[in-house]
Amino acid sequence: MRPKIAIGRLVAAALCAALLTLLPLPGALGHAAAATYEQVESWAQLPPGVRWSRPTGVDIDLHGTIYVLQQRTAMPILAFDGHGRFLRSWGEGMFTVPHFLRADPNGHIWATDRRSHQIFKFNAEGKLLMTLGQKGIAGDNESTGAFNGPADVVIAQDGSIFIADGESGNTRVVKYSPEGKFVKYWGGRGTDPGKFIEPHSIAMDSTGRIYVADRRSFRIQIFDQDGKYLDQWTNFDRPWSLFITRGDMLYVVDGSSSLRITNTRDGGIVDRIDGLTNPHGVAVDKQAAIYIAEIDGNSVKKFVKK
Repeated sequence: MRPKIAIGRLVAAALCAALLTLLPLPGALGHAAAATYEQVESWAQLPPGVRWSRPTGVDIDLHGTIYVLQQRTAMPILAFDGHGRFLRSWGEGMFTVPHFLRADPNGHIWATDRRSHQIFKFNAEGKLLMTLGQKGIAGDNESTGAFNGPADVVIAQDGSIFIADGESGNTRVVKYSPEGKFVKYWGGRGTDPGKFIEPHSIAMDSTGRIYVADRRSFRIQIFDQDGKYLDQWTNFDRPWSLFITRGDMLYVVDGSSSLRITNTRDGGIVDRIDGLTNPHGVAVDKQAAIYIAEIDGNSVKKFVKK
């Protein structure tokens, strides 16, 4: 009888081991979670003869208009309505290397140019309202009027401007007044809390806390609006781009192949989409549809819940 008991124990142990392999690791979800979303094919009605050209940024304004920033000389910024109908484009000849695009709480559109070291503010029709930085002039970590590879920008409810100045030599966050006047900066190179190696994206939650994707440090750092360090999360591989919904859900793309959806209360990952091609920018509309700009995939993909 002893051999039968031993065999039974071995079978039970094997079954337990097999079941354990199906469980997600702490702080992560398995690939099966991608099945909760489906892609909406050909959602954008591009003008005749126009194709996506290395799209880097995407965002949605209060009216549901979708804006895409791409590295295309002729039509760098494109606008679509909520049904994907093309509305307008602008910015021809303005950018050197366009990087990220944001819609602010007042309906303005912001875009960064990491090679010309500038940030532009437009109205929804494409009229230029403000320019921060001087074209082709690179600053350092102590500059008050120049940047070095400004990567991303986020605007607070009061109009304060926060810039992730970190796509080239600088490693800081810079704060400007709503009128475009320098206020302060924080950061500097390093891996200690409050320091950065590559601040590549920036976002803000409903309480005004600032989230910075420190891409090459494999972490997201959290600050108040005066630059006080609050916390950091390190369960996102290489975070490239951040987007926070009004309900304070954080969407993070890692730049290689995945999007992770996170609760800002604790940083826990609640869902994900895999199989992407170098995702660079992400935005979510009021219906929770997700738009992802794939720079190497030459695509802006739309996903909805099944």
